[in-house]
Amino acid sequence: VNCSIRGRGNTTWWWPKKPYLIKLDQKEHIFGMHKHKRWVLLANFMDRTLMRNLVSMKVSSFTSLDWTPGCVPVELVLNGQHQGSYLLIEQVRVDNHRVAVTEMSPEDNSGEAVTGGYLLECDFHYDNEVQWTDPHGRNAQWGSGVPFGVKYPDPDEITPAQLSYIKGYVAETADVLYGENFTDPENGYAKYIDVDSFVDYWIVFEVMCNHELGNPGSVFMHKDRGGKLVAGPCWDFDWGVLSFSTSGGETALVNGRAIWYERLFQDPAFKAKVKARFEELLQQLQTIPDYMDACEALLRESAELNFQMWNPSDDRSQNGGSIINGDENLSFHDAVLRLKRNYEKHLQVMQEKL
Repeated sequence: VNCSIRGRGNTTWWWPKKPYLIKLDQKEHIFGMHKHKRWVLLANFMDRTLMRNLVSMKVSSFTSLDWTPGCVPVELVLNGQHQGSYLLIEQVRVDNHRVAVTEMSPEDNSGEAVTGGYLLECDFHYDNEVQWTDPHGRNAQWGSGVPFGVKYPDPDEITPAQLSYIKGYVAETADVLYGENFTDPENGYAKYIDVDSFVDYWIVFEVMCNHELGNPGSVFMHKDRGGKLVAGPCWDFDWGVLSFSTSGGETALVNGRAIWYERLFQDPAFKAKVKARFEELLQQLQTIPDYMDACEALLRESAELNFQMWNPSDDRSQNGGSIINGDENLSFHDAVLRLKRNYEKHLQVMQEKL
């Protein structure tokens, strides 16, 4: 199948091993995943375990989030040259089999039609063409305000009326959330957000010690026509995931103050819902160490070849001279052992703190 390929990513593009976006000439099934033209090859350059994203998507698949990107580890050969181990993953896009919100047209400017669908990204890089900062909420980068960007409708297709609507909806949601009667079951925040999705989304980030929920970076929400704001999908779980030196998750929760969650956790009903949902998922979450072992067996040969080509400790060039995950100089096996130990330790922390 013919395709085009280009580079992608923010920080990751500046590392030696490059991530790529693939666009096929026609929709194709790949490794049993739903047909699509667009796919992403994540380089996992900084990840000595090669499995942080893979494991995170497995955890996400345990939840009731609307969609978790399918992914498969692959060997990339580009222009006849072996480039190492990559993760082929479904791109976050609006589609019936991905983010399945109603597709908009330029005529959808009023009434029910203008209410959806939308795909939003909260990202401190501010690299979306259509973006703004809502003054409410906590942002670890600057202290307050949450950066929102519109991923769908596309920047060259979204109309002024559509942009005005979704900015207004986000603003009204935040106003109510930070208002005096935010816990009201009928007119409080639950009127505007799908609470169950926000619970599950937080659990995935917390289980994986991914502090990017609070930066925020690659944090997604979507809204269908006539519906509430829904959290997800999960994406980009490599920087600092299950690394206590980055997130401080060895003895405490990582994301209790992230974006809108600091306020949500001030509602006893929300906190109780998170605790109950975590306990419901715990048996499945406890299978992840075995999954890590299976991933290690699958990736062992790939890792050996990959690390003959790439040195993940070079990631310190993007981190003030320090390595990021803390396992970059370990062997592949020892890095996986560390990941597994940290996972089990933080799962225990969550049981104690929630």
